[in-house]
Parts: sequence; structure tokens; C-alpha cells
Amino acid sequence: MNAPKRNTPVGSLILALVSMIWGFSFAVQKTAGKTLLPFSVNTVRFFIGALTLSLFSLFRYLVRRRRDPACRPAPFSRTDLVAGAICGTLLFVSSALQQFSLDEGDAGICAAITTLYIVFVPLFGAIVFRKRITVFVVVAGVIALAGTFFLSVLGELPGADGVRSASDLLALARSTDLSLGRPALFALLCSIGFSFQILSIDRFAPKVDGIRLATMEFLVSGILGVPFLVFRERPAFSDVVAALPPLLYLGLLSCGVAYTLQIVGQAKTPPAVAAVVMSLEAVFGALGGIWFLGERMNAPEILGCALIFAAVLTVELSALHKTEKTGLSPSGK
Repeated sequence: MNAPKRNTPVGSLILALVSMIWGFSFAVQKTAGKTLLPFSVNTVRFFIGALTLSLFSLFRYLVRRRRDPACRPAPFSRTDLVAGAICGTLLFVSSALQQFSLDEGDAGICAAITTLYIVFVPLFGAIVFRKRITVFVVVAGVIALAGTFFLSVLGELPGADGVRSASDLLALARSTDLSLGRPALFALLCSIGFSFQILSIDRFAPKVDGIRLATMEFLVSGILGVPFLVFRERPAFSDVVAALPPLLYLGLLSCGVAYTLQIVGQAKTPPAVAAVVMSLEAVFGALGGIWFLGERMNAPEILGCALIFAAVLTVELSALHKTEKTGLSPSGK
């Protein structure tokens, strides 16, 4: 049995950067969905991500070959193929469900329900993989979930700008309708899918090169989407060209950079902690609206951001406290 991974500041910082890229991508993904249907958006962006990482891998190999002419790329192992197939399939299903939710519903509600992976990851990890979770992580998960609700649900309601007190906030919460319609159901299934994707990466990241795993993950996801793109949605080439700017962001940054960094960050971070840190995605989504769209944050949104930051600090401070008690460095050495 593998020893449990220790929470490291480097891993958390990497996952926080991932959350920033993904947070900004919600608006970009919804923009692309105005021109292309869900499978078309995801298939194109996954192939862009796979191509980007393939070129990077080639460049990395050429640099190493120049330094050492005897250098040869490592052959694909069975673990490489299994990891790529499993993670790629989970990514394909989860991303399609998320795109369906965004196309039919509100982005804030979708973000809030998707972030239920904060709860699902430690739950499924404990049930399926028998992973231990600490009280600090459970408390942090509940705090982050509450913060996401304030930020992505209450903050989007028409009366949110008028909240001035706790009683106003309570009245606003009572007026919230969270009926499980089609968009919410898609987002819930998406959250379950991403939970297993996070857990799968936790299993394979220490055993497989991160760039190779990410490349295979995108390639599998793109290939799975081709039949839907060709036989069901059949987008016009002009529509793909029109949606190219958001597709490039989604392919180069959200896929090529962020998912690769997720693999690298999770290799240094327990999955339950990773889920809490990546809940910063909701915070960066709101900040992106302020920086790029000139939006303003109301009281529920500010409270939501504060709660999510508090959740992340809870798991990080608990890791530092444990390090001080055991006398180990933050890297676990």
C-alpha cells in the first residue's frame, strides 16, 4: 500500500493557479457555447490541448536530445495507456455534462453545483479507495461549500445587491429556488464525474509523466467526441472560426496548461485537500467578472469569497500544524 501523500505548499499553489485559469474559463466556455454546440466546443478544445502538449513534449525531447544524444523517449507502458483511457473518458463525460448545464442554465448555479466535488471527493475516496480524511478537511469542505453557495447562488439573485444585514441575507436564502431541473441535474452528474477524475489522477499522477498523461487524456476525450461532432452536431467551419478566440483559451490554457498543472499539483497533494483548494475556481470566476467585465461584487459574493479563502487556509494551516508536531519539512522529507 502506498504511503499517504502529505499536503505541500507547492502543490497547493499550483492547484490555486489551476483554479484561477478554470475560474476565468466559465465565461469563456459560455461564450463559445453561443456559437457551437456542447460536443463541438469540447472536442475542438481537447484536440487543441493535445496538440499543444504534443508540441511541448517534442520541444522538451529535442532540448534533452541536444544535451544528451543518447536520450530516447520512454516507451508507452500499460499504466500510461490505462491512465489515459480512464482519465480521458471521465474528462469527456464530465465536460460534456458541464457544457449542457451551461447551455441550458445559469453559470453561477452550474459553478455552485459543480463544486460539490468538495464533498464528493473525500466521500468517494473514503468509500472506494479507503482514503482517510481529517476533521480539518471535513470542516474546510463544509465551509467551502457554504462559500460557493453564497458566491454562485445567492450572489446571483436579483435582491442580492440590497443585502445589508444578516436578516437580509437569511431572507434572500429563503427565497432561493434550488429545484433540480435539467441544468442542475447535468451539473450534479458533472460534479460526480469530476470527483472520480480527481481521484483517478491521484492514483496515476505519481506513476505517469504528467505531460504524457495530460496529452493522452485530451486525445482520448477528443476522439470520444468526434462521432457526436460529425454525426450529430455537424458545425459549419465558419462557426468554428467565429468561436476560435474562446476555443484557443479553452484549449491552450484551460486544457493545455491547467489540466497539466492539476496532474503536477495533485502528485504533491492529497485528493480531499486538492478539492478544497480547487474550490477557489468559484472565487476567480467572480473576480474575472470584475476585472474583465466591469462587474461589482455584492455582500453575499464577498462573504462567499471570504468563506472559500477561510476553507483553503484551514487545510493549509492544519498541514503546517501537523508538520510542526512531527518535525517534518512541508515536503514530507
